[in-house]
Amino acid sequence: MGELTDEQLRRYARQLVVPQIDMEGQLRLRDAHVLIVGAGGLGVPMAQYLAGAGVGRLRIVDDDRIALSNLPRQIAFSETDIGELKVEVLAQRIRAANDSVLVEPCPARFDPLTAEEFLCDIDLVLDATDSMQARLDIDRATYSRRIPWIMGAAVQIAGQWSAFDPERHHGCYHCLIADPGAMETGSCAELGIVGPVVGLVSLHQAILALRYLVGDDLPWGRLHMLDAWSGGLQLLEVLAREDCALCRHGSSQHQPD
Repeated sequence: MGELTDEQLRRYARQLVVPQIDMEGQLRLRDAHVLIVGAGGLGVPMAQYLAGAGVGRLRIVDDDRIALSNLPRQIAFSETDIGELKVEVLAQRIRAANDSVLVEPCPARFDPLTAEEFLCDIDLVLDATDSMQARLDIDRATYSRRIPWIMGAAVQIAGQWSAFDPERHHGCYHCLIADPGAMETGSCAELGIVGPVVGLVSLHQAILALRYLVGDDLPWGRLHMLDAWSGGLQLLEVLAREDCALCRHGSSQHQPD
């Protein structure tokens, strides 16, 4: 596993004294390889915080370009970046903050055709998309390769996040979205979004990612539903469904005790 350099010891000094991370956890972070699908409101803060925490390799996939309407919530970008590829600008910001992190910007879409390439040598996938179809694609591709992933979604003042284990013992995203046609409600562009809401969801995803990467167990198959305006938080347990199109092993969702 090697050792941290003197510079890394100074950089991560505040993390190293946290019992949940310590030296072993920091080394695990350094050796981790994470895929972030999306470089928008969810992807920007999570990528910056994971890089800041010392996650060694980040692959970021997004083919979108920066627009003026992105700036209220995609806070790594500025007016001078409008028209540039999001992944390229975000990679520049991360490298400027922590040049020991290897950032791989991929100006493309994650779909069944590109999944094989983007999932190569990946330990964990973070969903930062604005599309149910993209999340269904991530669920299928990671399940077939036994890679865990962390879902996130936000619209208007509401947010959701959940972690799915490699074997889907605790259910999968397909279990949760049994009828995608009936569940699709529209994107942020159609329904609107308040900037800090995506930040809240993204940071919860980032914490779960750090927990997993340092070797902690996660609350797999728990759907967190946040009303950011009131501060209300609900928790649902997602259990595998017998009729699930993907994992086919359990029952249904219910309110946990």
